[in-house]
Amino acid sequence: MRFLRFTAISGIGLVVDIVMALFLHRVAGVPLWLSATLSFLAVGACNYLLFEFWLFRSDNSAVSMRRLAGVLLSAACAGGARIATIVAIEPFVDAVLTASWLRDTLILLAGASVSLTVNFVINSRIVFKRNTQGLPPEEL
Repeated sequence: MRFLRFTAISGIGLVVDIVMALFLHRVAGVPLWLSATLSFLAVGACNYLLFEFWLFRSDNSAVSMRRLAGVLLSAACAGGARIATIVAIEPFVDAVLTASWLRDTLILLAGASVSLTVNFVINSRIVFKRNTQGLPPEEL
């Protein structure tokens, strides 16, 4: 069940993230890497509340500065992985694709996929570990 909730949060967040990044890049003229960073942080700020009170909810769920810091640290690690992915693959994609809208979208999706994986692993295994111990497999 948690995986389905995580997928819902991530899917909605990914759409908002990509649309916001493309808007900042294509309309506002912000460099792609900075657009990706800003949109990632905006979506990440909302995710803490969803994680705390819905995805990893427990009897002792409350605003926690420690978990908030953990989510932000996780987001920073995932963001670093995302930006590194974008910077690493951008030159290779340039050599293959000429349609800039497709190019930008594919690069952002690759970066988002890497950051999504990093973020889930850190949050589920470290930050909110207290909420997954003892759960049956169907609840994970």
